[in-house]
Amino acid sequence: MDSVIFQAMAIELNRRLAGSRLDRVVQIAAGTMTMKFWTGREKAQLLLKADGRGSFHLTRQNHAAPAAPPRFCQLLRARLRRLIEVRAEPLDRIVHFIFSGEQGQPYDLVLEAVGTQGNLILTDASARIVDLLRRLEGVRKLLPGETYLLPVQPVRRSLLDRRCELAGLLAPAVDPSEITRLDIAPMSPALAQAICTERDAGHSLDAILDRIQTPFLTGKFEAIRVAWDGKSGLLPVELGAQGFSSWERFADLSALVEADSSTGGTVPARTLAARLATVLARQRNKYNKRLANIAAEAARQAEPEALRVLGDLLLANLPQIRRGCESVEVDNYYQSPVTKLKIPLDGKLTPQENAERYFRLYRKAKRAGEHHLRRRRETEQEIAWLDQVELALNEADNADDLYQVQLELEAAGLLKRTMGQLGKRQLPPPEKQLYQAVSPSGMKLFWGKNSRTNDYVSRRLTGADDLWFHAHRMPGCHLVMKCAGRREDVPEEDILFAASFAAGYAKGKDAGKVEVMVARGRDVRKPKGARPGLVTVETYRTVLVVPRRLNNG
Repeated sequence: MDSVIFQAMAIELNRRLAGSRLDRVVQIAAGTMTMKFWTGREKAQLLLKADGRGSFHLTRQNHAAPAAPPRFCQLLRARLRRLIEVRAEPLDRIVHFIFSGEQGQPYDLVLEAVGTQGNLILTDASARIVDLLRRLEGVRKLLPGETYLLPVQPVRRSLLDRRCELAGLLAPAVDPSEITRLDIAPMSPALAQAICTERDAGHSLDAILDRIQTPFLTGKFEAIRVAWDGKSGLLPVELGAQGFSSWERFADLSALVEADSSTGGTVPARTLAARLATVLARQRNKYNKRLANIAAEAARQAEPEALRVLGDLLLANLPQIRRGCESVEVDNYYQSPVTKLKIPLDGKLTPQENAERYFRLYRKAKRAGEHHLRRRRETEQEIAWLDQVELALNEADNADDLYQVQLELEAAGLLKRTMGQLGKRQLPPPEKQLYQAVSPSGMKLFWGKNSRTNDYVSRRLTGADDLWFHAHRMPGCHLVMKCAGRREDVPEEDILFAASFAAGYAKGKDAGKVEVMVARGRDVRKPKGARPGLVTVETYRTVLVVPRRLNNG
C-alpha cells in the first residue's frame, strides 16, 4: 500500500465511515485487527495491519477470532464507541482514527506504517498514550503514560499543495525512477510513470497537478490497477493511461487493495492466518477429546494391585475353597486390622485356576495402565507442540512467518498441501530469522520465533556452558545466552535481562510478571522422535521477570 493510496484511502474511509458506531474489535494476528462498524445504512469491516507495509481498508473477508482477545484488543473494546474522523498525516504513512468513548471523551487510534515494523497507538484527549500494540524504549520512547509525538521525518514538498514549487517534476531529463527519489510526497512508482506519460504527451504541470489534486479535494477517487515494463502498481486517479500495458478498474480503493493483496493465484495472508487458526482449534478439540477418552477408559479398568491381592488371598486359602462355589470369604491380611473380604469366583474353574485368573487380570490391567499412561503422555506432548505452533501463528508478522506455520502443519499431516498456499517460497535459513540482543555485560542473546528457529537455537546454537531460557509451563521462544566459556560468574543482571526477553516472546507476554526457566545447555535435550521445538530439561532454576520485547517487536 504505497503512500499515494495511503493518503487517498484515509479520505475515502472518512467519507464512508465517519459517524459510524463501532460494534466489535478482533485481533486476528500479532499486528492485525478488524473493526466492525454500523454506518446507519450498512455493516462495514475495517482491516488494520500494523507493520512496515501497513495497510488499512474495508474487507469482506471473514476472520477467525482467538479464544481470548489480547490485552490491546480488550482495551479498544472497552474504550472506543463511535468513529468521528479518519485523517492521514499529509506527508507520512500515519493515519489517525478519531473515536469518541462511552462518555463522549475523544480518543485517537494512530496507525503508524513506517519503518520495518508498524504500530497501533491509543492516545487520550491530551495526546497521552493510553496503551499501544508494541511498546518501545529507545531514542523514541512509546510507553503508556508518555506524551505521543510523531516520528521525525525528512522535510518534503507536498504533491497535494498547490502552493508548493514542483517544477522539477516536469524537467525533460527526469524519468519516473528519479521522480520517486525527489523530496515530494505522496509519491509512488505508478504515479511517477503516469506523470511522465502526461508530460511526454505535452501537458502542462498545472494541468497534471490539477488532475491529481482534484480527487483528493473532492474525495471522489478512481481505483485502478496498472502494469508496465514488468512492474505493477495502484492509482487513485485516472492519469497517463497510455503509459501502461494493463489498466484494470475496481469499485473503490478498498476493493482495489484487497484484490491486489491476493494476486498471483495465492491466498491472502490474512485469509491463510484464519484458516490455520481454524486447523489448530479443530486439532486442539481432538486432543482434548482423546484425553477425556483415555481418562474414562482408565477409570473403567480395575486397579491392578487390587487384582493381585485377590489372587494372593486365593492362593493362601486354597484348602477352604470348593470347586463350583460362586464366592469365598477370606481374611484380608492386607488390611490392618484384618477384615473379612468376599471374593467372586468362577464356579467352572478350580480354586487354583481362579487364583490364576485374577493374576491374568492383574497383568492385563497393568499393561493397560502403562498404555493409558503412554497415550496420555504422547497426547500432552502433542498439545504442547500445538501451543507452540499457535504462539508462532499469533506472533506472525509477515507471509514468510505464516508460510512456516503452514509447512509445519502440512508436515504433521494436519493440513493438505493444496490448502492455503502462499505460493512457492524460499525460506531463509533459520539463523537469518533469529531475534538478537546484547546483555548489559556484552553477551549475545539469540532466540527463535517458531518451531523451526527454536529447534535451531536449542540443538545447534546452544553450547554445553551457554545459558538456555524458556518461559515456565507455557509456550514461548527458546533463548540462548552465549556465555563465551564463562561458567559460574555470569552476572545476575544479565540473566534477568535475558529472561525478560524469554518472557516477552511467550504466551504470557502481556502478564505483569512471568516465571522463566534458566538451564545450562548441557541439561537441554530433544527426545528422540519429538517434533521440532520440543525439548526436555533435566536441571534448571526459575526467575520471575517483567516481560520485555525488542523495539521492533
